Amino acid sequence: MQLRRQVEEILEALWTAEEERREAKQDSLVSPHRTEPLLQTAEMGVAREEAEKAGLIASRGMVLTLTEEGREMACEVVRRHRLAERLFNDVLDVEQDEAESSACRFEHLLSSHATANICILLGHPLTCPHGKPIPPGECCRRRLEETRPLVLPASRLKPGEKATLAYLGSRVRDRLDRLTALGLVPGTAITMVQRRPSFLLRFGETELALDEAIVREIYVRRAVG
Repeated sequence: MQLRRQVEEILEALWTAEEERREAKQDSLVSPHRTEPLLQTAEMGVAREEAEKAGLIASRGMVLTLTEEGREMACEVVRRHRLAERLFNDVLDVEQDEAESSACRFEHLLSSHATANICILLGHPLTCPHGKPIPPGECCRRRLEETRPLVLPASRLKPGEKATLAYLGSRVRDRLDRLTALGLVPGTAITMVQRRPSFLLRFGETELALDEAIVREIYVRRAVG
């Protein structure tokens, strides 16, 4: 597991270098999550040799590049990491530095099935909290709405559409307290009454007019059927 993790860190660093159009040299390759050169330690040197032996990376002098197979694996690693960042940041409301370090550990533990479930839960986000693109997975291409309810911002509901509140994604404590006090808690059935001139949500006997910025922070599961 440890060697696999180190190989994945190298692949992720090479992917990021390609993404940023940087040349990745052995003596200066930097992890996306560290500031020191990645291949300084003996353990990482062994991992680099293992990755090259497995046909995941190639070297030309001091320059390292991803092979086609290595790029596919790197894509999965990057996808897991950036989805994990979104999960910790958007759903678990973890501070950015902690979300980053937690995602670094979590990404190596996720199976492809768990990764797809997180992606579906988050509504197939396009970017991580830093604005970097999240590589799409099979679930993004197929949009598995027929088998699993898609969690999405309430702002994407159409007038008359019904949904169930999944969670409140606001990081503003006063706003969270206000919405909760009004009865917007997970499991609440809501209906989008109108979108203009302001968003109007109905839940129970209450109709609530809200700005779009607030409605985007209310995550719901669309009603099936």
